[in-house]
Amino acid sequence: MYRRIGPFLMLASLLTGTFAPLATASAQQVTLDPGFDPSHIIDDEDIFDVNAMSYARMVDFLRSKGTLADYRTVDIDGVPKTAPEIIWRVATSYKINPKYLLALLQKEQSLVEDPDPTQKQFDWATGYGVCDSCSKNDPSIQDYKGFASQLEWSAKQFREKYLLQILGNGKTKSGKAAGLQMTVDGMVITPENNATAMLYSYTPHLSGNMNLWRIWRRWFTLKYPDGTVVKGASSGNVYLITQGKKRAFASHAVLSSLVDADKILTVSDTELSSYPEGSAIQFPKFALLRDPKKQIWLLTSDGRRKIQDMKTFRKFGFNEDEIQDVEDVDLADYPVSDPITPKTTFPQGVVMQDKATKELWYVEDGTKHNIPDKVFLALYFQGRSISVATAKTLAQYPKGTPYELQNGELVRNKKNPAVYVVEDGTIRPIPSATVFEAFGWSWQNVVTVNDSVLSTYTVGDPMTPDSYQAQPPQTTTSTTQTVAFNL
Repeated sequence: MYRRIGPFLMLASLLTGTFAPLATASAQQVTLDPGFDPSHIIDDEDIFDVNAMSYARMVDFLRSKGTLADYRTVDIDGVPKTAPEIIWRVATSYKINPKYLLALLQKEQSLVEDPDPTQKQFDWATGYGVCDSCSKNDPSIQDYKGFASQLEWSAKQFREKYLLQILGNGKTKSGKAAGLQMTVDGMVITPENNATAMLYSYTPHLSGNMNLWRIWRRWFTLKYPDGTVVKGASSGNVYLITQGKKRAFASHAVLSSLVDADKILTVSDTELSSYPEGSAIQFPKFALLRDPKKQIWLLTSDGRRKIQDMKTFRKFGFNEDEIQDVEDVDLADYPVSDPITPKTTFPQGVVMQDKATKELWYVEDGTKHNIPDKVFLALYFQGRSISVATAKTLAQYPKGTPYELQNGELVRNKKNPAVYVVEDGTIRPIPSATVFEAFGWSWQNVVTVNDSVLSTYTVGDPMTPDSYQAQPPQTTTSTTQTVAFNL
């Protein structure tokens, strides 16, 4: 097919706001994971977005990970409840992200994934009020003992102490805030956001916070399909996800020339940190580039094509004012394709319509590619004029593979409400509305195409977040609309 670019101290310390044990280590002793940024561990909303996970989804998540969903104990009101019920009460009471509470439980005591946790793990579930070298039998910290109490005090610490301290005094009582330089395990760090400052206030060492970040990345970082364009919620940085990497756009002009702004997904910068950096996308499609040898290249979907000479350049109406001078390294990521000569036809492509049959074709470099659905015109050829041609004119061009849906496109057919995402020549089912919305996709971007178009694609693996791979596809009601995802 033809493809276009498409996550203590004693009572006296509690009163000062210093909560976690300080496990002394030098910077040389702490090896940072690739992708871990000690100045930006997670985003603010990763702690305070109470709507990030529903109760039902949290229960499913816990069941897929271990036994915590079935644990029962007495809540702070004296009523026996399940662990999910207690977590949910704490989350909604203090407006804390349930995902953060789960990650905290795992970071401190491995409670989410431990198949057979001990009572001591439950008693000090969030590590609140104790330090690594302190006795858990100390009378001054017994008020904080117990699963429900641990969650209660931890949530209260973040919402009613750390956050209010930062908002009221500009920093936590231990002196941490976004923009304030500090030294942690011998490393100088300046937190970029409130969440990071709070995490170092709670756990003032690198290893514990890196462990939280690892858990968060493993559990809650979605793996977006190739072709997805994402924007960091805090940073505002925009990237193309492709081949497991994130590629930045060098400028707004490059971005706007390649991407429909309505299809950009806003995601947590914590999620983006799990993707290694790829080379930046520096040039818009059909850019004219001149290398140090004064050779002029046209960027196309297949790579870069050398323009044979200035006579050829002028023949196709190229504008010398649009040529950008570049270095060889700027061209390295673009494979060399066939040169453009005076005999080349339509190097920038043209849309043609058969005068008699009304069939649509995309002709580039002397080859015609069938456009199988009119919806493609709105998707990929906005602003392009259509040239009406006779069958005789079209017959002179050899037939290539049909024009293909771009990576990342959301599609369904007219008869079946099942929704798919396109990736590398396959269509991957989206098994539920919950999964659809977890990825941040918008319903308005689902494109309806003819049945004959989708039938040419192989059905790939379902697009299910790793955390829920064990969950079977189901019919789910969205708050936006009802969609049957069963295939």
